[in-house]
Amino acid sequence: MEYEIIRTEVLGTAQALVGQGLTIGDSGNVSARVPDENRLLLAITPHGRYYDLLTPEDVVVVDEEGEPVAGEDIPSAELLLHAEVYRVRPDVNAVIHAHPPLASAAAVVGRPIPPILEDQMIFLGGQIEVARHAMTGSEDLVGAAVAALGDRNACLLANHGALSVGRDPRAALCACQYLEKLCQAFLFATWCRAVNVLPPEVVAAETAFFRMRR
Repeated sequence: MEYEIIRTEVLGTAQALVGQGLTIGDSGNVSARVPDENRLLLAITPHGRYYDLLTPEDVVVVDEEGEPVAGEDIPSAELLLHAEVYRVRPDVNAVIHAHPPLASAAAVVGRPIPPILEDQMIFLGGQIEVARHAMTGSEDLVGAAVAALGDRNACLLANHGALSVGRDPRAALCACQYLEKLCQAFLFATWCRAVNVLPPEVVAAETAFFRMRR
């Protein structure tokens, strides 16, 4: 029964990404941590499947090495990335890798996004870093993405897309939405040549608030 609930949440989040234009077709991937006292388990979207055609049973439950626990499909090619985030971030219970249009544009620009919006600080945790480019599914991508994410709730993947995390799938989806909004503001401000950052005391206070909320 626990698998059924988690798999349903993962699928609903993946379908919301497509419905909200935060990813296209069968691209991107969503996962959630599956509670287990003995090993790391996660429910993750399958590789190369259109989300609108899936059922919760198509979301696979695997261990961190990809060994199947429930489901018959092949897990996403980004399984290693999701598993590593769960290993290094015990506060994270859901991971989204998507290709939102504006976040993807910011990932092409390749510049960190400094503290410019208050909700950036409160919900994402600070400056948004850009992970260096690496091939999809590679260990290089895993290392670069986890380093860029740090203790925040989102990062950009150079020339690729975005990574967002949260305490549950809905929170990870909200982080993806906040990141897309932030990237829009950053790109527009960049075009206007007026990227004004928040005052240091505001950054400090709102970063502390972010950490309290986790």
